[in-house]
Amino acid sequence: MSSIEALLSRVSVPRVLEPGVTSVELDLLLRAGLRACDHGRLKPYRFILLEGKARERLGEAMSDYLHGDLVDVSEDAIEATKNKALRAPTLLSVIFCPQDHDKIPEPEQLVTAGCAAQLIVTAAHMLGIGAIWRTGNAIYSGEVSRMLELDENEQVVAMIYLGRPAGHLPSPPEVDPEAFLQRL
Repeated sequence: MSSIEALLSRVSVPRVLEPGVTSVELDLLLRAGLRACDHGRLKPYRFILLEGKARERLGEAMSDYLHGDLVDVSEDAIEATKNKALRAPTLLSVIFCPQDHDKIPEPEQLVTAGCAAQLIVTAAHMLGIGAIWRTGNAIYSGEVSRMLELDENEQVVAMIYLGRPAGHLPSPPEVDPEAFLQRL
């Protein structure tokens, strides 16, 4: 498969299984993320790897947010939220770390962090690793920020779930690029 074929066939893989990524695969994924478009070469992001018990701690933080945010949340919903972090053997969080710079505004830096996440997901596909970028309100919560030990100015951009695909990959939907293009 050529690089362009791999890029055009990438799909999110919502169900993944053990094993997680190897140290060699993790190195390649991180190297791919570090190739993100980056005006000024600021690298306004970093990565946090969550495996094993760290996923359980993330699930606890996510359920703490849910329990604290919603008065009438059921125990089933809390338990389901705890288990969300266990859906993949490896989680890789992309953290936005804005840098002070006169010419490169924070919104542009945030996009750079998002590009790093996209390159990781794309590289995972090219390596045959199942990947999906998941977030949601709990991931952006103070509870999760504290669990991840983020600095006050940092925020989660992506929580990438990684593992071996649990079945055949779906074909990407056919989309007409012209429907998204305006010509001036």
